[in-house]
This record gives sequence, C-alpha cells and structure tokens, in this order.
Amino acid sequence: MRLPREPHPVDRPGLLIFMIVCGGLGTLAASGWNGDAGRFQPIAAVLAVVLFACFLILFAVFWVGWLMRGHELWREARRER
Repeated sequence: MRLPREPHPVDRPGLLIFMIVCGGLGTLAASGWNGDAGRFQPIAAVLAVVLFACFLILFAVFWVGWLMRGHELWREARRER
C-alpha cells in the first residue's frame, strides 16, 4: 500500500536531464582531447574533467534523493510546512 505524497524533487525531470547533458558534453569534450594530428587540447581536457565531475556529483545527488524519497523523515518534513 502506497501513501499519497507530494512529488519529490527527484521525480521531476530537471536533475536527470542536467546530469545526462553534463555526461554527454563531457564525453564530447573528451573526444576532442587529442584533436588535430594528435595534438593535446588543454581546454578540452579541462572541460572534460569539469563536466565529468559535475556528472558524478549530480549522479550522487540523484541517487541519494531517489533513496530518500520514500523515507519517513522526508514525508514528515514536508507535512510540517
């Protein structure tokens, strides 16, 4: 039996879409890492690392939120507002 509840922020698609965009752009930047004639592209390397780090942080936030969405403390905190 599932109790009715307010939508959790993880239920909204914004976080998931932003996570996928960061992962895709990080992959695209990593593919340009050794661009023309195998030359090292420092801007692409930095961009790939930053976007991959953003992807990992968003991934962790998403899964912790997903695990907490059915937790009783979340429901109680939302009812008190």
